[in-house]
Amino acid sequence: MKTLFSGMYDWFGTYLFYSKDMGDHLNGMDITCSDFIGTPWYMIVGFIMLIVTLFMYAIQYHIYDNSRFNKKHHLWIMMFINMFLNFLVATILASNSVKEGYCSELTLTTMDCIGFGISNAIWSFIFHFIITSITVLRRLSNNCRNTTFWKP
Repeated sequence: MKTLFSGMYDWFGTYLFYSKDMGDHLNGMDITCSDFIGTPWYMIVGFIMLIVTLFMYAIQYHIYDNSRFNKKHHLWIMMFINMFLNFLVATILASNSVKEGYCSELTLTTMDCIGFGISNAIWSFIFHFIITSITVLRRLSNNCRNTTFWKP
């Protein structure tokens, strides 16, 4: 799973939103700069992102599932809350991991942490979009089964 999340985040996160050094740190570069045996932050943040996104989907479609909460703008409200939560999680975890210590050969900045948060928010948007587009999952909802990005 480590390579799945590192490949996913590196796809457009590294070089676009944050530096390659930050990518190496999040991939688990240890403090001695010898190997990728440190904490795999990509994997941790990736799993948290999936859990938060699934939870936000479940709140709208299965837990709350109200006929007054099945419009297009409600879907976008849940999407932006999801993106904001995932942005905060990634930014805070990346910032704290940098404060704990990292390989001295890496150059990490606060903007790298914010850029990783932006990348995580974009990936949460993509996964939320995919989850709400799957008809089988939506059919389990009583009131929100027709609420999608495509046809609200």
